[in-house]
Amino acid sequence: MTQQASQQKKVVVVGAGWAGLGATYHLAKQGYDVTLLEAGSEPGGLVAGWRTTAGRAIEVGIHGFWYPYRNIFSLINELEIDPFTHWSCSCQYSPAGLEVESPVFQYLPRLPSPLGTFVYTRFHRLPLIDRLSALPLLYAVIDFDNSDEAWRRYDFITARELFKDFGVSARLYQESFEPMLLVGLFAPGEQCSAAATLGMLYFFILAHQPNFDVVWCRGTVGEKIFRPWVKRIQQAGGKLLTNKRVTDVIVDSEQRVTGVVCNQEVFAADAVIFAVGITGMKKIIASSANLQIREQFRNLTNLGAIDVLATRLWFDRKINIPHPSNACFGFDKTTGWTFFDLNALHDEYKNEPGTVVEVDFYHANQFLPLLTSCTWKYKCQNHNYVQG
Repeated sequence: MTQQASQQKKVVVVGAGWAGLGATYHLAKQGYDVTLLEAGSEPGGLVAGWRTTAGRAIEVGIHGFWYPYRNIFSLINELEIDPFTHWSCSCQYSPAGLEVESPVFQYLPRLPSPLGTFVYTRFHRLPLIDRLSALPLLYAVIDFDNSDEAWRRYDFITARELFKDFGVSARLYQESFEPMLLVGLFAPGEQCSAAATLGMLYFFILAHQPNFDVVWCRGTVGEKIFRPWVKRIQQAGGKLLTNKRVTDVIVDSEQRVTGVVCNQEVFAADAVIFAVGITGMKKIIASSANLQIREQFRNLTNLGAIDVLATRLWFDRKINIPHPSNACFGFDKTTGWTFFDLNALHDEYKNEPGTVVEVDFYHANQFLPLLTSCTWKYKCQNHNYVQG
């Protein structure tokens, strides 16, 4: 389409997260008359984060950027910003202490996959005999080629059944694979498809060994990435409107969408792009009579979402945390969690007199009813109270 023709087309994008900002940016650069609508007060949605009345930065979980995220790294270069840390080592903890230290493959001599994973990953407690019990599983990892046929072949069994069928020891499953599922697929093995599990294992262990390497944003994504991105979108002619919650769509006699409604305000459009999550889309469908009568949108309400509980804790003293990013298992059967040393990762906390820690719980459905206030108090061993 020519630049002149694209300028005649109006596009409304709903949701200013990664997908919405990306769609708006590319459409604006091509000359479309594009308007981005965000229900919240800041672009970026939940990803962007916000600041408390005391000026403390908060975000819904910390965000990692893995080696294969080439589209994001390309965007960072285009925006001419430098928001990321160096490649970061990650560790895994259980109630018994440090269990596993993962390597940073970018800093090590390359070995054939999966040899590098076995050689460079440091297990502190798991016996070699248990680790060797994973070798038969390599057949399934190699057999799974991510095709439709492979998905049909493995999708009908759970991850837990898969590991049991291939002779993975109970200890290796409980102390390695199950924690990987809890923080990678956000659910325990009995709730994960074997196909989804093999896809993850194939990608990280066999096909793209260095792709496990990760960098972290040196502050909130909203401040470090989204703000300069929005400026570039506006320079390209795109419009961003916040506090615009979509409540309905407008459909003409030929069943074409001609706009969206935000309460009583109408935004006409030649095309509408929904770039919102499952929970947000369910809310839009619930308020839209035009979407409710369409089977594909009704069926969307059958989809489930994964609850994540994100907390940020400020301690009044320095805590020695050997590595900045860490995963944990064994504290609750169905919940995995991660914690991050923000003094090491975020610029604004490097000189903090105390310690700032981000703690995120995945598949945290059972924890959500425990929230009675957004301000908690934790009692330390010396009986000092620390507000978080």
